[in-house]
Amino acid sequence: MSVNLEDDIKINTEYFNQFKNLSVYSIGKIIGVNPFLMGPHLGTATLVKEMYAYTGLKDLAKKFNKNNISIKTIRLQENGIPKESMSFERIDFLKVVEEKWEDSFIKGKFRNTTFLFVVFQLQNGVLYYRDMKLWKMSDIILESQVKSFWTHLRNRLLEGVTLTPIQQKGKTIIENNLPSTMDNEVMHTRPKASDGNDKDPLPDGQSITKQSYWFNASFVGEIVSDLQPLKVKNSLENSVPQLSSRELELIKSAIQDPIYTLEEFYGLVKGLLPQFNLFQITDIFLKEIGLKIHPPYVFSEKFKKLKDYFDETVLSRDYFELSDEAIFQTDYFKRYLKNLEKALSIVKIDDCSYITKGKMESAGLKKQNLESYQLAVLNTTKNQGYFTYNSLRKDGFSHEIQEYGFDSIFYESLIIQVPYLKSIRLFGTIFFKKSNRKLKSEQFFTYILEQEKQSSLKLSQLCDVIEELFSEAVTYDSLETVLLKYDKKPYYSRDLERIFIDKSHYLDYLHK
Repeated sequence: MSVNLEDDIKINTEYFNQFKNLSVYSIGKIIGVNPFLMGPHLGTATLVKEMYAYTGLKDLAKKFNKNNISIKTIRLQENGIPKESMSFERIDFLKVVEEKWEDSFIKGKFRNTTFLFVVFQLQNGVLYYRDMKLWKMSDIILESQVKSFWTHLRNRLLEGVTLTPIQQKGKTIIENNLPSTMDNEVMHTRPKASDGNDKDPLPDGQSITKQSYWFNASFVGEIVSDLQPLKVKNSLENSVPQLSSRELELIKSAIQDPIYTLEEFYGLVKGLLPQFNLFQITDIFLKEIGLKIHPPYVFSEKFKKLKDYFDETVLSRDYFELSDEAIFQTDYFKRYLKNLEKALSIVKIDDCSYITKGKMESAGLKKQNLESYQLAVLNTTKNQGYFTYNSLRKDGFSHEIQEYGFDSIFYESLIIQVPYLKSIRLFGTIFFKKSNRKLKSEQFFTYILEQEKQSSLKLSQLCDVIEELFSEAVTYDSLETVLLKYDKKPYYSRDLERIFIDKSHYLDYLHK
């Protein structure tokens, strides 16, 4: 590590010393952020970002990232061991089986990365900032336990992963035999996905819930075990201004809906009590008025979880229409809808409307019928390049659920959820392709040129080829709008109205 970086680390540590032994709420009061609004379990990573902003070290944090110094937060229990393991990148299973240890992703990750751990710890139910530690994995650990983990993982993938359905608390979970905390002292694999339907392909043709690399909680605890113990200072938790019973009743009488975004709720209370401030929103306050918090929402305590409210709201209907209400415009709700789509609990029927599983089942359309359609599409297109729903139909594909007569968006929505297929929207059309990587528009145009065995095409020709290959009419203007951003590979010449494989072919064309 360079001398300059060592100085930066020293400055970073000195600035953060002002927070040592303070509760997260006390830190929030100093930096102007209420940590109770950051997440259901106090978002320490978010709090640390705000601490960097307050101390003026935001640019320093960016500099760390550029120099392979990764800032990670650790939340210790009272016994000094994290409750949770520490997650890293998602595992690319198809890449792992092609790797050698020397050039593997995981070896490169831990050989080249230095970690700055920002450590919090619970004491008497209150979370405090304890200290920070700079750490880099030793070659001994890397070449022994971590290599052993990687070898175990790769062998499992080459042999074929065993996926075992297990009934647990009224639902089915899928266990696997990938490396666990029992197999290695340092690392294990564990799911890190939006839900059980968020999957990746395995080399043996199966699909599995997306998994990531994780440090064992016990290993993380060992790394930071030499930090100075907490010396708790007075916490501000108990000094939060309490509302009177009259004020609480006034708020309760104004609450008409079972759920609000935090912004809506704060506006509601502020309108009633102008002196009210964000730091008065705590778990205790919300409980007194019959609400609880799961950012970005507060919702009625009659619902055990936030998801229960949305399940009742969406799945109890035959059709769900996405409105412009604030509660439906958050990133959280958009992720929730995507998870329902992956689970085939809802299917899109137009840009803002969905048919729900209750309505589909009452019409005789069950989940296995939808899965049968997805599998049929996958089998039909396994040796194809790009395709569209229309080109699929043109080539003779048919399936029993097409008799239901939905618009194409319904069937496209089903195809989008197939784990082995990726999609990209270009000029208003969804194109699909079997791939393990996100599709890029420039690859699509290169594919077109390769299919035509041409190094270049006029824009009018390109329109004709797309219509011929994919049964999709593309306007001249919409096609040019996409192409104008390419100036290398592929290369688009506006003057010539022609696309080239790359700029060198364009220059060759000019000098013919």
